[in-house]
Amino acid sequence: MTPENSLVHTYLRANPETRTAFGGVLQGTFTSGQTLVDKHLKPLIDWVYGQIRQLVAPEKLNQAQARMYIEELSVFARYNASYLRQAAASVERFCPPLAHELYRNYLEEGGEPGKVPAHFVLYSKALLSDLGLFVIGHVPAPETLMLLQLHERMVNHHQPGVIAGGYYATEGVAIVETELLRNITDRYGELTGSGSGSALKELDYYYRLHLDDDHDAAQVDGLSVEAAHIEGLADFIRKSDTFHLDLAQTLTGFLEIFEGMTQWWTQLAHRATEMV
Repeated sequence: MTPENSLVHTYLRANPETRTAFGGVLQGTFTSGQTLVDKHLKPLIDWVYGQIRQLVAPEKLNQAQARMYIEELSVFARYNASYLRQAAASVERFCPPLAHELYRNYLEEGGEPGKVPAHFVLYSKALLSDLGLFVIGHVPAPETLMLLQLHERMVNHHQPGVIAGGYYATEGVAIVETELLRNITDRYGELTGSGSGSALKELDYYYRLHLDDDHDAAQVDGLSVEAAHIEGLADFIRKSDTFHLDLAQTLTGFLEIFEGMTQWWTQLAHRATEMV
């Protein structure tokens, strides 16, 4: 992917104030983490994923296309808990509060004993139960392997700011990605006669677990599991001075992962067009 076809760079060309802010962060002249998150990163995420949803167009997918997306999207969920645990270990000496937040997320994703099972276990069982899809052991496409490699490098990084920014990119899109995945599994269910929405009982539980503010799995009052992950990590960027995190490092980590994720979706959408 190049600046000419990158969704991120398309946004920056249309929003020069954000491009100027990013340049200021990287050059050390823009120092407000609060402004960076709320005025620049969040609008960027919203716009880019609006474009991604149009590219995917779940309501128009055929059965093979929907299955491809489901299988590829299942792969990252398989490894995310391990990545969170490694990220927590990588930052523990430098920023214990960030390690605590990452470890909290790891316990939720990986299945804290006595509470909700590991999320990938719930998801893979739900796909099998509701849609008859067996995703365990699926060998990922090259673009999915690329995304895994970027995360592998990020969680082992020696700069805690890079990890904070990289995981904010990962979690910052979690709600919109979960909603898009729900649209895709609903489409597959409709095409195969399994139904959609609440008719897919196990998947409906899985999605509500992540998205409902009042779900039993939510551990932060007033916020769903995913919203709490997003805001918990955003807080470290907003208060980068308090936590002694270099803001340029956090933006670097964010852009490296966010660009990778947008390229991943774009390439999957291209792969889908070849399946018509």
